[in-house]
Amino acid sequence: MAELATIAGVELIKAGTWDATGSPEGGWTTTPHDLSEAIRAHQAGVLRKPVIKIGHTDPRFDGGPALGYVDNLRLTDGGHTLVGDFVNMPASVAALMPHAYPDRSIEALIDYQAPDGNTWPLVLTAVALLGEAEPAVETLKSLQDVGDLFGVPIAATRITITTGHRTYARAVAVAAARRRRTHRLTTTESKG
Repeated sequence: MAELATIAGVELIKAGTWDATGSPEGGWTTTPHDLSEAIRAHQAGVLRKPVIKIGHTDPRFDGGPALGYVDNLRLTDGGHTLVGDFVNMPASVAALMPHAYPDRSIEALIDYQAPDGNTWPLVLTAVALLGEAEPAVETLKSLQDVGDLFGVPIAATRITITTGHRTYARAVAVAAARRRRTHRLTTTESKG
């Protein structure tokens, strides 16, 4: 049988306005009320427990394994931070998280209308483990802060240096131009 692990008290999302994928211009705003409603929906069993997965789902590659689930949702920071426990994770994945997947990002349904007619303001569906991708909620504690997670003192200070969104957008534009040029060259060569 596979060795499983639990990581307790992982920050999932904070109240605030976040520039998340698919959010309206100006960002997606979550309030302490939204966070408490997410807990209420979770406790009511509106949907299955949120699964843990690697990265956000690309519809072309769905069907990846669940690497555990999120349970025991609760609020901290005066009701401004939603935390949960990562439960039934393969121990090898849990051990890699601080190194390979230090950040995370929730997936949720907003204003979800359940089959019974009730509308739920926020229902968590998954937590994506992030490696190289930046999370929308940049103020969550990194899982690199293992000392905090496991109550062990550490003797280092961590800073994060990232490229700005403008640099990322430029890199995407350059890659798209390169792809178009390559496609144009291969199309021309095959006709010639």
